[in-house]
Amino acid sequence: MKLFNIKNIVLSISLVFLVIVDVSAQTCSGGTTTVNSITNSLLYLNDSNSCGYISSSGSVISVLADGAGSNIDGVIIKNDGLIGTSITYDYAGQAGIEISSPSAQTSIASLVNTGSINVSLNGINPYVWGIRSLGTIIDLTNSGSITTSAIGANASAVGVENNGTIITLTNTGSIVTSAIGVNPFGFGISNNGTINTLNNLQGAGNTNGPLTYTGALPANYNIILGANAATYGKLSASSVSAWDAASGTTNFGIYSGSVKSKQYLAVISGVATTFLTTSSLRGSYSGLTWTLSQEGTSGIWDLLFPDYYSGPSTADTQQSLVNTSAALQNTFTLQNTVLANSFSYDCNVFGANDVCVSAGGRNTAVSAANGLNNTSALLIAAYRLMPSVRIGAYADQNLSVNNAGSTVNLGNNTPLIGLFGAWNDRLDGTGTEVKVSAAYGQKNTTVTRQVVGLSEPGSGSSNLNSQGAQLTAKYGFGIVENVIVSPYVGARYTQNNMNGYTEGASASVTAPLTYSALNTNATTALAGVGVSYKVIPQVTTFASAGVETDTNTNNGTYSATGVTGLTPINFNANPVRTRPTATLGAYYDIEKNQRLGITGIYRQEPYQAVQTTTVMATYTIGL
Repeated sequence: MKLFNIKNIVLSISLVFLVIVDVSAQTCSGGTTTVNSITNSLLYLNDSNSCGYISSSGSVISVLADGAGSNIDGVIIKNDGLIGTSITYDYAGQAGIEISSPSAQTSIASLVNTGSINVSLNGINPYVWGIRSLGTIIDLTNSGSITTSAIGANASAVGVENNGTIITLTNTGSIVTSAIGVNPFGFGISNNGTINTLNNLQGAGNTNGPLTYTGALPANYNIILGANAATYGKLSASSVSAWDAASGTTNFGIYSGSVKSKQYLAVISGVATTFLTTSSLRGSYSGLTWTLSQEGTSGIWDLLFPDYYSGPSTADTQQSLVNTSAALQNTFTLQNTVLANSFSYDCNVFGANDVCVSAGGRNTAVSAANGLNNTSALLIAAYRLMPSVRIGAYADQNLSVNNAGSTVNLGNNTPLIGLFGAWNDRLDGTGTEVKVSAAYGQKNTTVTRQVVGLSEPGSGSSNLNSQGAQLTAKYGFGIVENVIVSPYVGARYTQNNMNGYTEGASASVTAPLTYSALNTNATTALAGVGVSYKVIPQVTTFASAGVETDTNTNNGTYSATGVTGLTPINFNANPVRTRPTATLGAYYDIEKNQRLGITGIYRQEPYQAVQTTTVMATYTIGL
């Protein structure tokens, strides 16, 4: 890049952050350069071997990367702030970022603009570029804005000028130019070298209009389809040539995005038939066939999906519901496990006032792919009516639910509330004990369907209610000193109900679904044996193993309407009716009326290959 004698330089910069990053992945034999401030108007990078991190809050007009005949492959340039200049001078040229080398060997691994590059120039024969490259850029990505403006005779304003090689150029932001004067020249991209692949979203739905282009066409041009039918890439070409004189044609393709329309108009303009490969005129994407159709002989091309129909695909929506059902199984499992485990909550350390209070925490994890687990705070209280009878209540309040990337998200709004009562014929743990418990909980639930092919990301909210009761009886045998073995039997009833709801409509959800209530319940028989061992007078360990068998179940049906042809889904087609459980724990008596306890619970759940583990820690005091 030539530097002219520039006078009357007025900077229009409020903030600049220019970063050269990710040096750990590169080989930098010349060491690492760190610059904390920049006071000159030009940042000149010319070390052929070193990588660096440059962070500036000073003033930068241009960035010049010049390998001087060497190679700086390891460099990644990233602009998150503003590179800008406004200059008035005759016969001047100015670039926001320039990749330059006398022997055109300079190579940049990645150049990323997420901020703004603004360059303007007034005078006679003004030339401005947002990014100008004479070397090689492996990956150039613009998700921010590149704006250039030139006013004067022979004014030239270019967003990206390539005189070397760009392997991949992806534009999801805006590249806007303005050239005013006699013989103006203004294009978003001017390619005098080689661009292997150009991916573009700028166009329809962008207030800046299509991406303008001149010079040699890219070897591959991929349109990016936006989130709705009105947003997609458009390329407006003028004075173009084949990207390679030997092979001569450009391949058209679809980069990403869901098809939202039967037709995308004027996706390319100014390109003759001879510049497009025959294979580029038709293809398939996301299960649909497409054609690139020219409007007469105008050089304007429309992207058409002949077999596209208004509304989402029934088959893809059905599969999306199947995926959602699997995610809901894990959520129902979590809530049902919390409910069932709460029936074991107790408080049996009493003081002079026959009151017991216990506080602690709980974490329950479901063996789900997304690491579903939740952490809660516990508060349990009991009152001893007589030496053999106690009654109590408890609250289990969610503190957090870790459900990373999940379709279903639970709120932490209300606690699980429960009541219990117990009778013992002896106070030393031997003999008969009968206990009854009941609980109820409600959680706000948000369900967002994952997109499958041509389905839509519908989202809605409902309440998930869990309730149930359990009755158990056990008999403790004092086998040897300090050891008690306690066989137990019992019965439990639980139900989990999610109310029906309707998804919200939006630009990306044109056919919101309406869901029926999802109800599950089970009556379960319990049997097992527990054992406790007093290691020392202050420490007691305990364990149990048991079996649960469902005697009556309703596994529910997950169903929705709103897209023709959807069918109900059996919420648990292959239930595990007989399941093992296990408990392991210990407690330490700090004082006669104070106790620290920890308990672990394992459960095989009614859904295939789903298990849960729960860990609880409590501090109990008798008052």
